[in-house]
Amino acid sequence: MKKLFPIYFLLITIISCTSVEKEDLQKLNGYWEITKVFQSDGSEIDFGINTIYDFYEIDANLKGIYKKATPQLDGTFIVDDYQEEIEIIEDKDEFKIKYYSEFGDREIQIIELLENKLILKNSDDKTYYYKKAEPINLLQNEE
Repeated sequence: MKKLFPIYFLLITIISCTSVEKEDLQKLNGYWEITKVFQSDGSEIDFGINTIYDFYEIDANLKGIYKKATPQLDGTFIVDDYQEEIEIIEDKDEFKIKYYSEFGDREIQIIELLENKLILKNSDDKTYYYKKAEPINLLQNEE
């Protein structure tokens, strides 16, 4: 039975993987809140409330920018001045985000991209889970 476990795990992983389609890539646009990270050793880091979100904006040519943003109580976001140029590249039936920065270039694989869910995997075998961020609006507008 112990010898069959890796085979079962591999089959479940293959069956449960959602492939990303080119038509879905525009869903990347917007604010994303990280929810958890699976480390390469199998450990998991859960995130509670986040004060920093990731912001992606790509155009029809799959090129754009990546920034960090801070949600505000009135439902707006403060976007960091620092940004990285990005592009989505197709590599062997996979899509990757390529980041270009003054600190060096890097790529991260898009594992899953839905309207409200994003899963990314980097070259260090860390898997990042995100949910689409909704504006926080704790301040009521009085008329």
